[in-house]
Amino acid sequence: MLCMLVLLGPGCSTDQETANLPPAAEVKAPPVASPFQQELDRLGVPLRLPARGKAIVVNIPAFELIAFRDGMPELRSRVIVGSPRNPTPVVETHVSAVRFRPRWRPTPSMIASGEYADKIWPPGRKNPLGLAAIRLGEGFLIYLHDTNRRSLFEREARALSHGCIRVQRWDELIGWVLDIDLDEVHRHANGRRTFDVQADPIPVYLGYFLRFPQGDGAVAEFADVYRLGTSLGPQRDATYAASDATCAGG
Repeated sequence: MLCMLVLLGPGCSTDQETANLPPAAEVKAPPVASPFQQELDRLGVPLRLPARGKAIVVNIPAFELIAFRDGMPELRSRVIVGSPRNPTPVVETHVSAVRFRPRWRPTPSMIASGEYADKIWPPGRKNPLGLAAIRLGEGFLIYLHDTNRRSLFEREARALSHGCIRVQRWDELIGWVLDIDLDEVHRHANGRRTFDVQADPIPVYLGYFLRFPQGDGAVAEFADVYRLGTSLGPQRDATYAASDATCAGG
């Protein structure tokens, strides 16, 4: 009855008016951090993984690459990283493309050292980039790639490259990046053509973490190979100029 008495007053509405009101905006809760991210946070590791989708992390002191989906590890691989003289940069970037059967040309310092001849290396198993390479952000000269010296993965200390990251399980990683099976990866890698396949811009974090969870409740500690004295998270706004700490031509 009160509504009828003050029908023209503010604050009163009919059932029809109520029915015409737009629905309240749906408020989505932020994604819950994965158990692995919670463990990173507990240890104070300076790394924030995407809660949804894919991401690649290279922990330089651990000589390890981890592929994540929805914040949880899906693939682990041994890697070879830059030497203390040619360190792998600590940066955040992204996948750009996959190049099958890359060509390669060494940097001037590689040539001067006598380690490599001054020539363009043709595609194939003798190529220092191996049979395939994952190219990163535009203009970024650090790759994730196969190698022609796979026996070096058996070493415990693997800070051996000129800055690039050699991946032991390169074929599985490329299959994961492109969502293709291993047979297709190997068919392209052992074919006759050099070509690129554009890839989703999966985030890639090149970090320097002296402590890191192993996913089974254990925490591993690693030697300070670059003598930085602390863990460093990848820098999003870092600029990395081309230098001898690169893969050179790919």
